[in-house]
Amino acid sequence: MSEQQPPRRLTRKELLRRNKKIAKRRQQRLTAIVVALTAFMVYITGLYGTSLAYLGDFVSSGLVYLQFGNGFPVQLQNQTYKQSEKMGSALCVLDSEKLSFYSPTGDLAHSYYHSMQNPVISTSDKRVAIYNANDTSLKIANAGNILFSQEMQNDIIHASLSANNSVAVTTKSQSYNGEVKVFDGQMQEKLTWLSAKSFPLQSFLSPRANTLAVSCISAKDGRAVNEVYVIDTATGQEKFIYNNGENIMLAAEFVKEESLILFFTDKAVCLDITAETEDTTVVCQYSYNGKDLLAYDIKNSQIVMALGDYDGAEDTDIAITDLSLAETFRTNINQHITSVVIASQRIYTLGAETVSQYTTEGVLVSQQQVKNNIKDIVDYNGCVAVFSDSLEKIDKAKIEKQ
Repeated sequence: MSEQQPPRRLTRKELLRRNKKIAKRRQQRLTAIVVALTAFMVYITGLYGTSLAYLGDFVSSGLVYLQFGNGFPVQLQNQTYKQSEKMGSALCVLDSEKLSFYSPTGDLAHSYYHSMQNPVISTSDKRVAIYNANDTSLKIANAGNILFSQEMQNDIIHASLSANNSVAVTTKSQSYNGEVKVFDGQMQEKLTWLSAKSFPLQSFLSPRANTLAVSCISAKDGRAVNEVYVIDTATGQEKFIYNNGENIMLAAEFVKEESLILFFTDKAVCLDITAETEDTTVVCQYSYNGKDLLAYDIKNSQIVMALGDYDGAEDTDIAITDLSLAETFRTNINQHITSVVIASQRIYTLGAETVSQYTTEGVLVSQQQVKNNIKDIVDYNGCVAVFSDSLEKIDKAKIEKQ
């Protein structure tokens, strides 16, 4: 009886050939899964009405996963960087000429040339709104197609998407100080809110688009005053108005349909939007203690804020709170922070040439020097650093055992 020969080691060329076959079979299986799920979606929804658009969102999101790249870093074409946002399975990168969608492995899944002078984007889980600031053009896209193109009657000041793909568009007005139009996921107009008393600056929708928050500015007694109108989108009724004096609202975040967190230049305020009277709307607030809000992120029932000075002074507080604005951590660092991100159970902060990592409890884990052409950091399957010429992953640092 002859002895069994040991298996022959594959050559490098044979290994590459085998790995390509494995990758091809894996992609074929994923394609089959997407096709099967698409067929199921067609069956249960029917190819009519709103089903087509939502089916397109579902398919385009799945196809992004099928775009296999070579990983990060990813080289960018030399255009002027504008903005980057996560959109479900895709990373949206906006520059002066186009809006590009990247897959989790760094492949360029799709690009759209927008032809806008001042493009701005707002994303939901499956869609992106791209609009021309101080002009009338608005487009709604997913990772594969332009779904809707809309020319507003007046110049757009701000636009935002809700979780259910409804759109709030703040514009100038010919007869009023400004107006906000709310569209559903099929770009059917559901509400027009007209402002005769003040000038609308921004508008935000709750996840199911039941409530609209509009930040407005007006002049009273010779000084500017910021007021936030909270509006029922079904009736158009103004539920209440929150007045924060001269301090301007920078952003708003809905916590489900029950509460609304407003980020001002001097403090954050949590409002109960189910309250019956205006006196009971303020649930809690968090003071920045004389500092300005430079950046924030909200994720997994946690809020992180960078608090410093708008003049660029290298003196920033990193503050962490829960959704009730109760502070759990605050520390001062000798950097001017321009961006903060919560990603993969880490908090990332961007300084002039440094990205720092903290645990979600505020413990400093690492600091990494980066190129001086860094533009931003974004949560996309971890933390991605956006440079003027590339996208690069920031490796998650391990916590050293004491």
